[in-house]
Amino acid sequence: MNGPVGSGSQPHPPRRPIFQSLLSGVVVSILFAASPGLVGPAQAQEKRPNIVMLMTDDTGWNDFGAYSGGGAGLGHPTPNIDQMAKEGAVFTNWYGQASCTAGRASFITGRIPIRSALSIVVAPGDENRLRKETPTIAEFFRKNGYTTYFSGKWHLGDKPDAYPTEHGFDEMKHFAAYYAGVYSYNDTSKWFHPWFPSYNPEYNKMYDDIVNLGEWEGVAGKPAKMVGTISYDTLATFDIRQTESAVAYIKQHAKSKKPFFMDVNFIKMHNPTNAAPEFRGRSHLGDYSDSLMEMDTDIGRIMDAIRAEAPDTIVILTADNGAWLDAYPDAGTTPFRGEKGSPFEGGWRVPGIMWWPNKIPAGVQYYEMMSHIDAWATLAAMAGLKPPPHEWVGNDGKGIYFDSIDNSAYILGNEPHSARKSWIYIDGENFEGARADIGGDPKEPWVNIAWKYLYTAKDSWLGVEANLGSIGALYNLTMDPYEKYDMVFNGAAPYRVLSSSPGKYAGEDNGWVLSLIYPPILDFDKSIMKYPNIKRFPGGASTDLVPNLQHPENPVPLLKDQPEPHIGGGGG
Repeated sequence: MNGPVGSGSQPHPPRRPIFQSLLSGVVVSILFAASPGLVGPAQAQEKRPNIVMLMTDDTGWNDFGAYSGGGAGLGHPTPNIDQMAKEGAVFTNWYGQASCTAGRASFITGRIPIRSALSIVVAPGDENRLRKETPTIAEFFRKNGYTTYFSGKWHLGDKPDAYPTEHGFDEMKHFAAYYAGVYSYNDTSKWFHPWFPSYNPEYNKMYDDIVNLGEWEGVAGKPAKMVGTISYDTLATFDIRQTESAVAYIKQHAKSKKPFFMDVNFIKMHNPTNAAPEFRGRSHLGDYSDSLMEMDTDIGRIMDAIRAEAPDTIVILTADNGAWLDAYPDAGTTPFRGEKGSPFEGGWRVPGIMWWPNKIPAGVQYYEMMSHIDAWATLAAMAGLKPPPHEWVGNDGKGIYFDSIDNSAYILGNEPHSARKSWIYIDGENFEGARADIGGDPKEPWVNIAWKYLYTAKDSWLGVEANLGSIGALYNLTMDPYEKYDMVFNGAAPYRVLSSSPGKYAGEDNGWVLSLIYPPILDFDKSIMKYPNIKRFPGGASTDLVPNLQHPENPVPLLKDQPEPHIGGGGG
């Protein structure tokens, strides 16, 4: 099996050492999770394992050497990440989300992001943010005896009540509210944003009032302190500095009676990348590759500290969303169709590596589905804690739906198949489609076929999303992970819209697959009817400001009976 493996079918036996052949697969997420106040009987006296999440930004599926010969094959060796993969497990079907805010929210909340009003990129000054009523993975682990630590990019709100220390983290350092681009808008160096109106004092005051350019630190229960201003120049060393703090935290807490939960979020690889001075020119291929080699070194330093000081630690390395190909050459690489912001696999599949010595099998590939959403329940079970039920309650006592699934048995090698059997694709506020995996052949139990049905098509983040009409597009991700062949009908569908499938399918009609696709969609429909999503504050999306001139009685619902929104910026 050379090249990316489809979404579920695996050779016999289902797992094999990763470096016996090139990794072929698609990224699935193996995060671990748990839920406030639900403690299991296991490990009553023993110290539970530490947990470290290493979240990167916009990193491509092919960027690491562990994935299909990326890394050195692309001119930027990643020896530290590759070593982590040899000692741990690599997931080829790990799902993030299609954009930054949503990807991070799915890990922090264990829920489909639209449930928490965090499915659209949070802009500077946006009223949308992680809200107090939403339970978090950090709250869960803190309530169950962990010390909790956050550093780096947040992107779940830029106001103090949204800071990590208000949502379950005991301590935060190097907090950055946004992605890298926001901190470079007001850079007026010779080659960067020369048209920013720095000469206009009134505009500058307005900009500084809206945009939180600070680097913050603090502890729970006390106001956060601004310890610096983030700019394009300081972005160069931001990740090196947060790596130093993470290593210090590990050394400080390794011998504590309490385990630690760390969420370390690299500001790289979101464009504009700006490599630290000692890494500039290292790859001879430009800023992106230089920055990737820098990040590999940072990850290596954290892993070395864990190996030496706290080896009983579960580590996850992943990315928030798919690569942003439109930013090329300052962009990651992916073999899949689409990119960040697209309903195709290139927007959703991310690298996913898990490490836990003597617990997670070393040097293996996992081909079936996992996700950021499943981190909470999976990590909880691995730590001997009872995950929350799907029908649960929020911090305000009201009912909520918890999407996270415990996939620990699959990850630990005790079950041949992933516990996650379906996936819902929602980007922003658009319902794009669903996936269903089916297996069960008693003669070939390792076989797992993945079907994906899309109602919309969009190959780029900033492109036009096409509605596919009454009959959507159907892909067999096991055979066709690149989504070239729309298999719903015999050749009828591929040419309906310009962004439809490039291949010509001449096989059998597969309309029967809808009998697999409808059940997860109906389950989602029932869940949002019983447990409505938190309502998003208007203003965060630029389209919120567009007047509907066909309705003169209320052309701009955003401005009706509420103050003018105080936001700016964009991107993700």
